Amino acid sequence: ERGTGLDPLLQALGKPQGPPQLGPWTHFTLCNLSQLPAGRRGLLDHYRYSVQRLLPFTQYQDSMIHRRGIVGALRNCCFQYGE
Repeated sequence: ERGTGLDPLLQALGKPQGPPQLGPWTHFTLCNLSQLPAGRRGLLDHYRYSVQRLLPFTQYQDSMIHRRGIVGALRNCCFQYGE
């Protein structure tokens, strides 16, 4: 999982800062990484609580761009099966 680049993104999302401080492309990067099986496994890892940290961003009213990236990442996780 370390090679996927998920750890820095998930750590940034876990801090008490708003999406604008993360940059507009961070969420699309997360969405793109979730297209890979290793990226989906990283997001769905129960010990990271990644999905729980991403869910509040689906309601972020100030930026449709951020909402789209997060929703795309969560949608891609729906394609993970067998593990």
